[in-house]
Amino acid sequence: MAKTVAIKIPSDIEYRVISNAFGLMFASAGLLAGAMVQQRSFGYWRDDIVMLLIVAWLGFRLFRNLLSTLMLYQDQSPPRPRKAPSGASPVMPEQVIAGQIPAVTVPSAEQVVEEVAKRIEAKRMKAEQSNKFTK
Repeated sequence: MAKTVAIKIPSDIEYRVISNAFGLMFASAGLLAGAMVQQRSFGYWRDDIVMLLIVAWLGFRLFRNLLSTLMLYQDQSPPRPRKAPSGASPVMPEQVIAGQIPAVTVPSAEQVVEEVAKRIEAKRMKAEQSNKFTK
């Protein structure tokens, strides 16, 4: 039988990618402050050899970790929708129909005028009654 090769990916791969990216950023800042950039010549590369090696090493690690992260997420299945909590009961169609707001008919202009007239008359009667008790 042929042996299968399992790729070992650490559980903290995202943190490694982030830390390598920041390390590369700091090493690049040190390289920018070096003699090659100040003198604008590659002839001073020996003065900046340490920073060049650090940038190359961190760049390689960042590339390797990015590839590992992409392989990790490529093999994962898409997230499934969550199930309802076990204590919740499923909603039945009868409950949905019972919870709906009934259709409202739009009153005509005459009905609106009649309702307003009734309310005004009721307020007038109430005001007259309150005036009788206060006198």
